[in-house]
Amino acid sequence: MKKYLLILLLLTIHIVLQAQQREIKETVTCDLVPKSSKTVVPAAMGSTRFGVQSMKNAIYRDSIIRLFDKIEPYQQDKDTAVFQYYRAIFGNDTLCYKERKPVITTSYKDKTTLEVESLKAPHQRFSVVIDGLTETEITALKDSMQQMKTSDMLLNNEQTCIFYALNCLLDSHGINPAPIITRNTTFTDGYQLNAFFDHILTLKGRYPCKTKELRKMDLSDDCILVFQNAHKEFIHAVFYRKDTKEYYTKNGFWSPVILTDIRPVTERYGRYDTKMELSKEGLDMQADTVLVYCLN
Repeated sequence: MKKYLLILLLLTIHIVLQAQQREIKETVTCDLVPKSSKTVVPAAMGSTRFGVQSMKNAIYRDSIIRLFDKIEPYQQDKDTAVFQYYRAIFGNDTLCYKERKPVITTSYKDKTTLEVESLKAPHQRFSVVIDGLTETEITALKDSMQQMKTSDMLLNNEQTCIFYALNCLLDSHGINPAPIITRNTTFTDGYQLNAFFDHILTLKGRYPCKTKELRKMDLSDDCILVFQNAHKEFIHAVFYRKDTKEYYTKNGFWSPVILTDIRPVTERYGRYDTKMELSKEGLDMQADTVLVYCLN
């Protein structure tokens, strides 16, 4: 028995030493986050308040699941090492989305990398090169990475702007958005969004995408502002928080930011306030309309 315990101890020490020689980096959840609040970072739109926000401590009294007939996984022939694909079915319509897996092993340029999402809130993700390690060592390393954290706030996540805005809105009303809308999920077909929004939300207003017009809006409740282009595509979405009169926006892979004015958003996504010189087609890809949606 003593011999067994000694062997186990030596094995544990060996694994720890191997792990210490590996550089573990936070990935995805810290990517493209402004490093200094003193610098005006274009992606932060001038804001010094950034990071993933949860409304009202995410205390839920309802679930988004009840709004769907069925949620099922489906096979996809790409990115399956990183993502699991699902479809949420409601009536004759479907919302397809993908979820980043909690543990991912990928190979690139002769390097094998392990990415692990921490089990500890706020669930940062970490990666490490695992070439040369045994299966036992990899398992031990994964277990230790699942207990890591770097801060008390998640600075970034996998969501696009639209899923992030929906996440904030549902949180604010005490509706659990999982498993469809989480920090690790995003839609895969933008053409399905119109039916999805009409299913779970109510259209309250339609405005030209101009700063001076949007500043006049009388928003009576927490809502989502959807930026729609000339092709009727949803190209951006912002959550508006009524009690603080703030806008929560996320630009692609950049960290979410909080704004007190809508102008930085319209300058980036609107066709009328843009400072860029664009062709006719380029302008048509920019938003000309803002749709205001509230929960049903």
